[in-house]
Amino acid sequence: MRLRFSPSDDEAAFSAARDTLLSEVARWLDASDEERAEVVGDIRIFLDWRYNYSTGLLDEFTDADIEEFLLGWCPRKLSVPPGQSECVCRAVGAYIEFMADTQRLVGGVGHARALSELARELAPAMREAMDDPANFGMAKSLFAGLGDVSEMSDEQMLAALQSRVEEHNALPLEQRRAATDRFFEQEPEPEPYELPFVHIPPPPADVAAAAAAAPLPAKVAALREYLGPAGKPLTGRGNLKLADGRALIELLDTGDQMDPRIGDRTFRTSSTADLPHLRFLLEVAKDAGAVRVHQRRLVPTKAWARRSAVQQATALIESVIQLGPLSSRVYYRNAFFDDLDQFLDEGIALWLSPLLLPDSAAPFADLVEVPKVMVAQQLTTPWLSPRERIDEQVERNLIRIFEALEVAGVLLWTDWIETAEPFGFSYKSGGAVALTALGRHVLPDYVDRIGLVLHRLEDLSEADATVLIDAMLSVPDTQHESVVAAWQPNLPALERVRLLTEAITAVQTAGARLIGFAALDMFDIGLVEPLVRQLLDTPVSGNAAMWLMAHERADMDSLGGFVDIGAMVDIFAVNLDDPDELCDLFTTGPDADQPFRLLDGMWRHPAPETAQVLDVLGEHLTDRKLAKAARKAAMRHRSWMANRG
Repeated sequence: MRLRFSPSDDEAAFSAARDTLLSEVARWLDASDEERAEVVGDIRIFLDWRYNYSTGLLDEFTDADIEEFLLGWCPRKLSVPPGQSECVCRAVGAYIEFMADTQRLVGGVGHARALSELARELAPAMREAMDDPANFGMAKSLFAGLGDVSEMSDEQMLAALQSRVEEHNALPLEQRRAATDRFFEQEPEPEPYELPFVHIPPPPADVAAAAAAAPLPAKVAALREYLGPAGKPLTGRGNLKLADGRALIELLDTGDQMDPRIGDRTFRTSSTADLPHLRFLLEVAKDAGAVRVHQRRLVPTKAWARRSAVQQATALIESVIQLGPLSSRVYYRNAFFDDLDQFLDEGIALWLSPLLLPDSAAPFADLVEVPKVMVAQQLTTPWLSPRERIDEQVERNLIRIFEALEVAGVLLWTDWIETAEPFGFSYKSGGAVALTALGRHVLPDYVDRIGLVLHRLEDLSEADATVLIDAMLSVPDTQHESVVAAWQPNLPALERVRLLTEAITAVQTAGARLIGFAALDMFDIGLVEPLVRQLLDTPVSGNAAMWLMAHERADMDSLGGFVDIGAMVDIFAVNLDDPDELCDLFTTGPDADQPFRLLDGMWRHPAPETAQVLDVLGEHLTDRKLAKAARKAAMRHRSWMANRG
């Protein structure tokens, strides 16, 4: 039986050898069925480690190999309770003894005895290492508590939340409990991190346009057409034939090269599995349901054609993110790079989340800084240094991710620069990155999945103007323009202004009325002025007059008489949270020379904010007589309102 493998070997050959060895070990062991199953399971982990992360030699081990597995890899990667350390150590010793007993271990029985004794002696040290979070690698540190969040930066907190939710939820329940319960029983879970803005959904028409413009759906459509109703035959290993691969890399513009030439050497392409970009595209198309394998042929599915363009694009993006632009490629056979690929793929929603801020684009250099910091905190390797080399690898990997997402239609990458490398290769960097409408449509769901809190508005494309006003009240002033832009975008501007002016007369609060007038600022004043003048004959005449004067469409001589108590109370009311500002407005406003007369008029105004305004004035006015008069006016107002029923 073959017992030695290298990273370039077929994984199927290793799997067959491993399974044969495990069957033999099971028959060799003198133990109960339950104990035999546990030992064989632990030996399977040991052999998988040897192939994927070590030398691939299944018949030759050193003391350093045993120590690396039990004290290095297991504490960093294996998610089992520390109390099972002795079982794992015994299983390693049992495998060594089995190999010697069947005369397959290099070094013979004496060497086996020393190695198995070493494995058993390491059990206490392994248990301690398995119980120490400082030894955990990424895959296990995801489960440990988040520590003192008060000492974390925003980037650190985002990293901890994203990592914990994604990795923790992917594990079976038993492993989740075994790995996390003891941590979370000791420390309370932190509050989820809230993104500091409100997401405004893009208009459906914009989403549809972005889906139609996305390159990946078009490539998949071309693939389906190339396959035809009968599909194309697959090789014994499930790959398309080389002739099909050659045709598809040109048809789909995948960027792959057949028989690439590097320097003076030509590397013959022996399988379409050696064409990474085409292979990933095919994996995505299969995962999304656009094509499938049927009777050893790759065929297009009928159901795909029944989906809308947005549904197709969304499904393809889902597959790109789930498969991972990095994780889906051939393993490095190196723990650090495997972990790095997985970490960066699983963080896609986090890396892009700042771009959900409306009309936001960010320099590529800024977007890679958070991943660099997080990788430095979460992943370590003694042989890849200094830090600049790790940062460079992170940036190169993010370039691959962003390129895949750009093809999928998630983002736009502009003004990038191309840097040439030896042997005809190149990569791009720099420039600015922004989400497309399609990206803004799909990304919020992924942000939710990683445990971030993203506040979002409802779809405003068909909403009433009063809904628009409520939406503007719920977001920072910096987002008002984006909110208005997302509201009824298909209506003519004049009709949108008309709907707004009608809503201003219908809303019931000072804040809503004033925000409605603020929304009018987003339109051409030539359209707005005539409709605002019509409001001079409504209960909001004072607000309309003040808007016209503020925009130099009237003056105090012509419209000053319209500025009534209602308009003044509205202005005061929006400053209830700033008593000093409210008092300053009261003492410096149009009626500042007659403050007692103003108070006398205010208590007769039935707005719900009147009592609150008078209370603030009564408490914070520095003029004692005015403050007393304001308190008296507040009492008279409440009595008057009660008598009005």
